[in-house]
Amino acid sequence: MARFVLAVCVGAALEFALAFLNMIGDLLAGLVVGLIAGPPAWRGALAGLVAGLVGGAALGMMILFFLSLLAPLLGPLSYLLALSSLIPIVLALKGALLMSIGGIVGSKLCERLASRNC
Repeated sequence: MARFVLAVCVGAALEFALAFLNMIGDLLAGLVVGLIAGPPAWRGALAGLVAGLVGGAALGMMILFFLSLLAPLLGPLSYLLALSSLIPIVLALKGALLMSIGGIVGSKLCERLASRNC
């Protein structure tokens, strides 16, 4: 359980830190999550899913906060900010999907490395 919580915390932090790499950052963070979470593939997938949801939602909320500061500058186009509420949802789903795939790959890699007794 402690490895799972550690994997989720590290994965959420990596999701936030590697946001500028778009999809590659999510996959790399998921790979690290899977290596930390351990050998069963479902554990890496679940840790990647939770870390992707948390990290993507946090990143989306930060973007949403900074977009709300632009409302006075947009003038008559400020109605477009209503669509910006979808940003945290889309980023959380994207991060969850890609990090769960990376988590599966990372846990399988951990399983292979453990079987070789490296």
